[in-house]
Amino acid sequence: MKPILFYIPPPAWWIMVVIIAITGLVLFFLYKKRKVKQGDIIFTLIFITGILLGLRKFGPFPVRTYGVAVLTGLIAGTFILHKLLKREGINPEFIPDFVFWIIVGVILGARLFYAIFYEPEYFLENPLRIFYVWEGGLVFYGGAAGGIIAGYAFLKKKKLPIIKIADAAGIAVLAGLGFGRWGCFGYGCCFGKITNSPIGIRFPAHGAPGITSPAFEYHLKLGLVSPTDKFSLPVYPTQIISSINAFLLAFILYLLFRKKKFDGQIASLSLIFYGITRFLIEFLRVNPQFLGLTVSQWLSIFFIIYGIILYRKYYIKWNKKIS
Repeated sequence: MKPILFYIPPPAWWIMVVIIAITGLVLFFLYKKRKVKQGDIIFTLIFITGILLGLRKFGPFPVRTYGVAVLTGLIAGTFILHKLLKREGINPEFIPDFVFWIIVGVILGARLFYAIFYEPEYFLENPLRIFYVWEGGLVFYGGAAGGIIAGYAFLKKKKLPIIKIADAAGIAVLAGLGFGRWGCFGYGCCFGKITNSPIGIRFPAHGAPGITSPAFEYHLKLGLVSPTDKFSLPVYPTQIISSINAFLLAFILYLLFRKKKFDGQIASLSLIFYGITRFLIEFLRVNPQFLGLTVSQWLSIFFIIYGIILYRKYYIKWNKKIS
């Protein structure tokens, strides 16, 4: 558990001047090459100056593991989406706007889902903390729902081939999730149940000054550890298991993508495969239950059924075309 990777110290004045000058020269070069507009230069310089002044006044600034992992997943997913769409013969120039709206949908959906189903009382008392995404608490299924709605609305408005893009996006999202789960591991959230197996790991009581390990806090609440203990009890490393699962599914789906028979095949299989594996992983995690299953397990069942319906729908369409 390492919620904070490192701190950025307040920059000296001369460093600020050098950074702004280099940025200005690069932007001026791009402007001459007609890669950027004058307005972009002004906005970028103001933005960077504001960040540097903020660092100098309020620094040192913590670089959090969760944010780095999510950003890495976003970059990797966008790169994969770009490559797969070119393979499909689709112009990927819309991707920046597409990804932006998906990010908005994912964050809103993931955070609202967590607040409603996992800690409603806490967020009712502290409503502003719903925006503290660096503290973890981004539920994949909530994010998936928000991202699907936002992405669908964008593609529908732009009249782009939704199902072809969904096939590529299914792989890109899972690859991005593989990186994102390491953010969960760094912060300590999404931890597993207590175990005596060799793969069990202990989380420290405090990952950083002022940051209590969620696993330790949970075990302390149950009276299984004392305030003077330094580590939680050993738990399943569900964050790492989830990461490996996401990478493995993305790889399998990529192999199928190269030989897919019909549009919609990969998108529907991504729902089915992830739903099955997430349902099983949930047995190792600590999550509130509803009617004998966790909320994520019920949603897994929905994803599996919906994936099967989609697969059958697009398979029948394809079969009619070739028959």
